[in-house]
Amino acid sequence: MKFTVLLSLILTFSLSACAQKKDAADALLGDWTGESKCVGSNPSCHDEIVVYHLTRSKADTAKINLSADKIINGKPDNMGDFDMTFDAEKMTLTAEFEIKRTGGKGVWLFKIDGDKMDGTLTDFPENEISRKVHVERKKDKQ
Repeated sequence: MKFTVLLSLILTFSLSACAQKKDAADALLGDWTGESKCVGSNPSCHDEIVVYHLTRSKADTAKINLSADKIINGKPDNMGDFDMTFDAEKMTLTAEFEIKRTGGKGVWLFKIDGDKMDGTLTDFPENEISRKVHVERKKDKQ
């Protein structure tokens, strides 16, 4: 009897924790707008106004898909998509990818604080931050 009660409590807490993580991830979904600024030593880098569209990944529903647009002449120009890992405890999104122009790797790291998200792009093997991003959740007009 005690084992059944204990098992029931463990399952309840596990399901509750999973639901909380899913709720926290779902709260990130939507459009985020802001700036992506160049830092570091890449002379071909340009500062950008960006719009990030966050949705559930189609390939892995445990991940968040970030589809990134830069705004050029008032119009969105898609730069690509990343399936990102969400850490509900740290409130971070991360993604590692190959940088085609250098053959190196890049790591995006975003820290979420309510309706604000600050991020960095770190290039490897240089271990150099090449971008700093600040975006805010796009609010619907009332």
